[in-house]
Amino acid sequence: MVIDRIHPDDREMVEGEVRGALANQADYAADYRLVLPDGTQRWIAARGRLYPDAQGKPARLLGASIDITEHKQSELEIAQQREVLAHLSRVTTVSELSGSLAHELNQPLAIILSNAQAAQRLLAQQPPDLAEVHDILADIVSEDRRAGQVIQRLRSLLKRGETNLQPLIFSEVLEEVVQLARSDLLGNGITVHRSLARNESQVLGDRIHLQQVLLNLILNACDAMAGNPPARRHLTLAMACRVDAVRVSVSDTGCGLPPEPERVFEPFFTTKDHGLGLGLSICRSIVRAHKGRLWAEGQGSADALASGTATPAGATFHLELPVAAAESHERALRDRFPPR
Repeated sequence: MVIDRIHPDDREMVEGEVRGALANQADYAADYRLVLPDGTQRWIAARGRLYPDAQGKPARLLGASIDITEHKQSELEIAQQREVLAHLSRVTTVSELSGSLAHELNQPLAIILSNAQAAQRLLAQQPPDLAEVHDILADIVSEDRRAGQVIQRLRSLLKRGETNLQPLIFSEVLEEVVQLARSDLLGNGITVHRSLARNESQVLGDRIHLQQVLLNLILNACDAMAGNPPARRHLTLAMACRVDAVRVSVSDTGCGLPPEPERVFEPFFTTKDHGLGLGLSICRSIVRAHKGRLWAEGQGSADALASGTATPAGATFHLELPVAAAESHERALRDRFPPR
């Protein structure tokens, strides 16, 4: 039987699509792997339609199957190339943060050292002050955990691996990025304003890739304000939540956007002396892979004014992602009723 040739991992999905079409009298669509007698695999796209009889009961299920193996291989190659570029971009970003990350690590390490030396002195007293030593040891544990979190965030950003989509609370991802860039923001004299909606809505995404996008937007905002006096270096992080989407807006008071804002997302376009012009292009490809949108607006645009993120000068970058439930529903509809 044909069903026996379908890859075991895809068989249940194909059977489910057919059962759903019969039960709901709807079209069906499935992409699956077919295992040939010699063991090789081919990707097949199957599309079909149910035809009822005069009484409205299922009578015929007609469809067509197309070999899409080459198309699937091309998709895989493009995805692998995107992963490599994204990883290289993360490495470059981390190198830019190396100074502030070193400072972020030196602080807890210096506290640990001074506390350990103080504990030694207290233990050398007669009698030793054990209560004070107990408090010092608690501080050492706290600072050790703080240093460990910095290292863990750094390792995660440098790690290269396949995209791992999972439900995430987007506000938590944003907070992690702000903590990672905290020393860099302080070192550049940038005042951070937050207008974050309290919402536990989840998005379906890869934590590391989304951290990369947010970190890139924040560091770009820092660069854009480098020529400002300290009093005019303001970064605003805003989050708005709807039933179907979550939006994060990153606004700065920097040098602004070119006359055609979309150009900043073109590969190799840059306004920085030291830039390669790939960061925002990679960020947009990551966001699109998450079924989201990334766009830029100059000061005074209608959307920026309406959302309260407009700045006296500078730019606003908006990142919008579908919430996990809405994204899953949209994907199910798209798979069941593919565009013709």
